[in-house]
Amino acid sequence: MMNFPWTLVAIVIAIATTQLPAKPSDSSYLPEAISGEGSGSSSEASIKHRVLGLTLPVQTRYNGQVRELIRRYISIGSKEAEAMLGRTTLYFPMFEHYLSIHGLPKELKYLPMIESTLRPEVSSPVGAGGLWQVIPSTARRFGLEVGGYVDERRDPYRGTEAAVKILAYLYNEFGDWALAMAAYNCGSARVHRAIKLAKCDDYWEISKYLPRATQKYVPSFIAAAYLVNYYQHHNLKPKFPSSLMQDTRTFRVYNHLTFTEITKTCDISLSLLRKLNPGFALNAVPKSAKGHFLILPTATANAFSKFLAKKTGKINPTENTLPKGMFRTSYVAVPGDRIEALAMLFKCSVEDIMAWNHLNHREIVVGQELVLLLPKSLLKV
Repeated sequence: MMNFPWTLVAIVIAIATTQLPAKPSDSSYLPEAISGEGSGSSSEASIKHRVLGLTLPVQTRYNGQVRELIRRYISIGSKEAEAMLGRTTLYFPMFEHYLSIHGLPKELKYLPMIESTLRPEVSSPVGAGGLWQVIPSTARRFGLEVGGYVDERRDPYRGTEAAVKILAYLYNEFGDWALAMAAYNCGSARVHRAIKLAKCDDYWEISKYLPRATQKYVPSFIAAAYLVNYYQHHNLKPKFPSSLMQDTRTFRVYNHLTFTEITKTCDISLSLLRKLNPGFALNAVPKSAKGHFLILPTATANAFSKFLAKKTGKINPTENTLPKGMFRTSYVAVPGDRIEALAMLFKCSVEDIMAWNHLNHREIVVGQELVLLLPKSLLKV
């Protein structure tokens, strides 16, 4: 394979053609503290000022609930808050991708923080599961597989896609994000009943007619947003997962694979493979016509690609078999990428990209590495 600094090529092509959103740096997920305040400043006035300055899709208020929830993050719950902040590097890019694809506010990425503290293995007493805590009946309604082999609620990609569709559906029903969030938590019927009782549709006014947990839902969302944006003011330090968890590649797998095969091929532990892929219940990737997403450390991606090609018989072109005047390179998808836009960027067709990568579907996801066969003339741009 020809090794080439593709980033430079992509930049040159992007300038000459359609530009795609640049890949966000980690700082976009854990923003720097704003200037003008000393680090660790936690006075009542300072916190209120920051809260009211947040840009959110709901009306922001600073009341007793919000204040108490923020205090929990920065005091007695600081250790868990630091661990949760670290996990944002794993999941925020996925959330941003699907929110962008479906045209929803990117700030909704804070919701799973209050649903699951960004732990996909979490289950609630009523059977909700995954990062977004979706119950089985709703999950199946929105196309997720929930069974003995696979629980796609726990798949960071599939679970997020379904949750975003649910939120879009609820927003279409209520036309207000605070009400849509409330309905996500307690169901549409209870929100409609609260609206009827309060004789208005303002979340803050109808809140007293909602279940106790839902009364805290939007305040919890505001507190989570505050934590992500201003944690440094309170001397909190994100506890990041291991580099093997953070630096990953995603494969779309159609064939049955056991975790034993994968761990031997990639030389990784079973526990790491499970942490990266919590949606597979029986230590195996089932055969699937639509394909399952498999997340692996980037360091193992080349070995797994060779193993998968040998197992499926679908071999990618090598340097010796490339058409004349072409070279092989790769591109790693970032939040908001669509295959149609990539085809325009790289001056090829969607069908080309699908054929080069043996894909049965047009969908691509964050962290998915795509093989590209491009004309060598691009190197001279």
